Amino acid sequence: MKDMKKWLGVVVLITGFLLINTSVFAVHKGAGDLTCGNCHTMHNSQGGGTNTLGGASGGSLVLLRADVSSRENIHRLCLQCHSDQGPNGDVQFAPKNVKPPKVHLATGTLWTQTDHLTGIGAGGNFFPEVNADFTLSTDGGSTALGRGHSIGLANVIPPGSADSTQIAGFSCTSCHDPHGTANAADTAINKFRNLRMSATNAGSNAGVELTDADHTSWVGGINGTNFQDTILAIGGASNKNNIWPVIKTASTTGSAADDTANSNSYGGGSNGISRWCAQCHDNWHEAIVTTNASGDDWKRHPVNNTLAGDGSTTSGAGVTIIDTTNYDVTTAGYYLPVASASSSNRVFYKTNNSTDRVMCLSCHFAHGGPYNDNLRWDYTSAVGTGSQTGNAVSSTKGCQLCHNR
Repeated sequence: MKDMKKWLGVVVLITGFLLINTSVFAVHKGAGDLTCGNCHTMHNSQGGGTNTLGGASGGSLVLLRADVSSRENIHRLCLQCHSDQGPNGDVQFAPKNVKPPKVHLATGTLWTQTDHLTGIGAGGNFFPEVNADFTLSTDGGSTALGRGHSIGLANVIPPGSADSTQIAGFSCTSCHDPHGTANAADTAINKFRNLRMSATNAGSNAGVELTDADHTSWVGGINGTNFQDTILAIGGASNKNNIWPVIKTASTTGSAADDTANSNSYGGGSNGISRWCAQCHDNWHEAIVTTNASGDDWKRHPVNNTLAGDGSTTSGAGVTIIDTTNYDVTTAGYYLPVASASSSNRVFYKTNNSTDRVMCLSCHFAHGGPYNDNLRWDYTSAVGTGSQTGNAVSSTKGCQLCHNR
């Protein structure tokens, strides 16, 4: 009887904690302690109550503890931890006591094309696509000139889809697996930022594995030694803007040997990040849609090709196509990420035209940012009275970093 009372007391204590602590508190497998009940609820109630655990009235899809009525709404759960407006964005999770990597949702742009890439997460952010309350903004409700990867939308066809595969509900878990993998021997799920082996509803080009050899991250992988809490104050923001950026130091040295330990590497092999993106956007990858190339000329911008191409820096018409005079890895705003085909080079910036490859993320953020088409620079602007300029690209930024026209 004495033991029974002791265990009853423990149960009451745990139950009381669950009643008080009703927000989402999940850390993914491999990154920390994964407790199913932190994201899921069996009955959407506690002690027979109605909607007491933060889920939708009547229960949420896949038992989630958030207002999720359809697949495209899953971001309403994820962003509770992974946004600077999330109620759990400032929580340090065991066992490494790290805060979740976050995207920016608050009003106001905290990053511009003149800033260093320590000022924005590696994938960018969802402002202004998603509001602070996780609802979609006017901009987020449309795929045209969108500033963010169109989470929250139903029945969308990815731009550049060769087979016009329609995604019924597009959200965070279309690309990322929320459970992840726990050890290096597990090949069932990709270990690079919990990306899925195949994006959900990816179409005919599904099944592209991103290997450890192709991709690294300064966080060091799911159990890596560099997996730590780095707080970067952007725009005077609070610690809730703790992000995992492209590089974790305040600046780049320009030396690959010095910067490798602090840098992401996106891989330049056949299973590079561009090939993964091409599962849905296959028209924009010439290895899949081979009609992109016409001799030495391109019909669309090539991806996963070395900057020097076949060793020449001129097009079939004899035009100089590669001129990186403006490219400077030590000056914020004057470099773009590349994928390296060299196993000895594990930095994100250009070091060698013959081995470094242009990739999707050279020009675009994976999640989004303050500029149209997820671009890393401000490509379009409103045409004012008396002005004929709708393209606001600086003469030394954006395209000009590699082409210098």
